[in-house]
Amino acid sequence: MERSQHIARLGLVMLTLLLSSQWGLSQNAYRDSIYKAYSRGKMDKWYAIMETCEKNVNPGNVAQQLELLSYYYGYTAWLIGAEKYDTAERYIEKSEDIIEALLEDSPENATLLAYKGAYIAFTIGITKLKAIYLGPRSMKFINRSLELDPENIQGNIEKGNSMYYRPSAFGGDKAEAIDYYIKAVESFEKQGLVVNNWMYINTMTALGQAYEATDQIQLAKLCYEKIIRIFPNFMWVEDELYPDLLKRHNLK
Repeated sequence: MERSQHIARLGLVMLTLLLSSQWGLSQNAYRDSIYKAYSRGKMDKWYAIMETCEKNVNPGNVAQQLELLSYYYGYTAWLIGAEKYDTAERYIEKSEDIIEALLEDSPENATLLAYKGAYIAFTIGITKLKAIYLGPRSMKFINRSLELDPENIQGNIEKGNSMYYRPSAFGGDKAEAIDYYIKAVESFEKQGLVVNNWMYINTMTALGQAYEATDQIQLAKLCYEKIIRIFPNFMWVEDELYPDLLKRHNLK
């Protein structure tokens, strides 16, 4: 009897490990595929990968939920930029459902708080008139994220985004945004989160744009050249931002 129970327990452990390893392989495949879609500007492929991830994610697994949330985040930002506001609102709602559910168990998770602030900012991106009362609310969560963990990648990205996009009359400061982007980039690199990571390359690109916006042209050039060196197929920088920078400032 004890032997049978031992075998049953062993079988359960092996099944759990097998399922975990299968998700791990899938997760890496999702990340690689998402990066390829992002680097080539193929948001239709991003959507298809995201939908597959959504179907396979375990609602009880925080890491899997955060992975899916990062895909929703990137897709929502693209939808807003493309002025597809109705669809963006659907993904904001789906994302906020995940965030709120996870915050119930981890109310002081710095990454989740940063995402919460980001999604409030997305709502402002759709309806600018809401900035007056939603802006401070967004910043409350982003600032809390960095109070809990000053090195938090998502917190630094969102603080940088807030400083970059907010009008100076309301506290925006592109030069200060650079400090937060640099901190996020350094954290990515220290943690080995660079290879085929769409969010790392996106943050590097934001840093390059912030350098140019503050007339630090040589630093912008070096930043874009670093991106091209590490990610030679990233079309947005290689085919657009970098050559446009060279042309605007008569650089070689």
